[in-house]
Amino acid sequence: MIAAAGLAGALLLMIAGLTWTARLVHVGNLDALALAEKVAVPDPASALDWPELHIRVVIPQPGEPSLVLLLVQWPAHPDRVATLLVRLDGCDQRSVPLLSRWSANRASVSPARPGGGQVELRRRQSLERVRGFLVAEDACGPPRHRQKPIPGVTDRQAGLG
Repeated sequence: MIAAAGLAGALLLMIAGLTWTARLVHVGNLDALALAEKVAVPDPASALDWPELHIRVVIPQPGEPSLVLLLVQWPAHPDRVATLLVRLDGCDQRSVPLLSRWSANRASVSPARPGGGQVELRRRQSLERVRGFLVAEDACGPPRHRQKPIPGVTDRQAGLG
């Protein structure tokens, strides 16, 4: 009887370990896939094309909690920031608290565009997600493109310096 209980306990422990390992592999695959998609865009024009972002500020619209203003930053390029106006999925009451927690923890977030104007923000190394629609975006930061130098012309002559 004791041997059977020990065997059942060991079996349950192995199943729990395999389930946890499968979850970790799934989350790791999601992170790797998101990063591979983002690396394909060499000079992202939108914050939604950044490999990762940090949410610096979350401001819900008074009177309409599904409309949220997000100030985001690209951790690899701290001078690249953007303001996103997002209409959150109306049936999800936990989105604003979740975004606020990510902001407070400086969590690494992976943005995605599933299609049709939708936006999905997923905390890296987690399955936590926030879904909504991108209403507007305002990107700030250094100029993304610099003209190729013209041989024999200095930056000052070209009006760049």
